Amino acid sequence: MKHLLSTVVISSALLVGAPSTAAQSTKGVFGGIQYVGSSVDVKSAAEDLEFGGGFGVHAGLGLSDTWSVLANFDRSVLPGVKNTSDVTLSQYDALLRMNLLPGASSPFRVFLAAGATARTANAGRDFEDIAPTGGAGAQLFVTSKIAVNGTALWTFGKLTRASQLRNGQEGQFESTGTRVQAGVSLYLFGK
Repeated sequence: MKHLLSTVVISSALLVGAPSTAAQSTKGVFGGIQYVGSSVDVKSAAEDLEFGGGFGVHAGLGLSDTWSVLANFDRSVLPGVKNTSDVTLSQYDALLRMNLLPGASSPFRVFLAAGATARTANAGRDFEDIAPTGGAGAQLFVTSKIAVNGTALWTFGKLTRASQLRNGQEGQFESTGTRVQAGVSLYLFGK
């Protein structure tokens, strides 16, 4: 929880403290990098996967000043509990992003994101699934081509034990994944 709070504070400082510039179109191709903090809460598990950090990359296409499609990959290392090994959590997102406020005339944007996430988690025990994801975030253009981003995402669904998938046995666990991302995007065709 302490790491989650630190990530939120850093993301907020980046978004609030960055200098404002003229309005920027979000149309066109963009890509970037981000720091990510993740945790997974597994229903009826003896222990949850505690918060851990990592890094990721993203790429997208702005269809208009309101709508963008986004592909995202990140990997976090979540610490093991009670002398268990660390868990590597990899997440692949396909998201649709909708800019809400204040509009195309501002360098600051608030957005909603929704889509699907494929997850794998392993540390001697493997899990995988594809599940719905939703969240919200903010973006501030610091130049005509560079924006800083802060996003919170929640992934809901079942984690399936991968070894049992191969054996055709049931082994699904209800889970909620939480992520906080702070990153930078480069818009290739800025004004």
